[in-house]
Amino acid sequence: MLGARGGIGREISALATGRGMRVHGADRDEIDLRDAASVAPYIERLWAEHGPFDGVVYAAGLFPAAPILETPATVFDDVFAVNTRAALEVGAAAARCAVAAARPLSLVYLSSPAGNRARPGTAVYAASKAALDALVRGFALEGAGRGIRCNAVAPGYTEVGSDINPIPDSYAREVARASPAGRVGVPADIAPVVLWLLGGESAWITGQTLVADGGASLGSPTMPSWLEPG
Repeated sequence: MLGARGGIGREISALATGRGMRVHGADRDEIDLRDAASVAPYIERLWAEHGPFDGVVYAAGLFPAAPILETPATVFDDVFAVNTRAALEVGAAAARCAVAAARPLSLVYLSSPAGNRARPGTAVYAASKAALDALVRGFALEGAGRGIRCNAVAPGYTEVGSDINPIPDSYAREVARASPAGRVGVPADIAPVVLWLLGGESAWITGQTLVADGGASLGSPTMPSWLEPG
């Protein structure tokens, strides 16, 4: 698992371990995902030393907020390097190892509903996740005949207490107020969905991005209505 010590990554690792799975997690202390030359060799080394793997979870990501007219190229490059390019490199390296070993493999990525929805300050992040969803479909299509499945989970806003991607409390409160569920997500809402996509119960599902957002993408019950009160 990449991004194993983030809020969602920790929850996935803990739940998987609790279910008797063997998990090898890595985070920014082990690998710099912005360094393109190091990613594939790292995965190949993990496969040789700790594999073979039945599945790979990519939960790493950057979520900077900046107006689109004020976003420097360096931010774009960093976000796409981690959220998209490294995601491709990790999946491709793991898939090559699985194909060489004649083993099936399930890839699961953490995406976002932002890939299909514009919000102020999130254009670069949203673009990286839209591109990630396209990679998921590409992996699924080209890997289907080789035993490779690939899917994504797109969490809505999830409270993870990240020091890399800090979110103002005021934003979280507004998201909770607007949500049909009346709250924001927590990692425990997301981890079981990821494990389901990893496992055999979802064997007939590939190339999909499954939204897990408590209904937030449906719209908000707090929006104005023209219906008269009953």
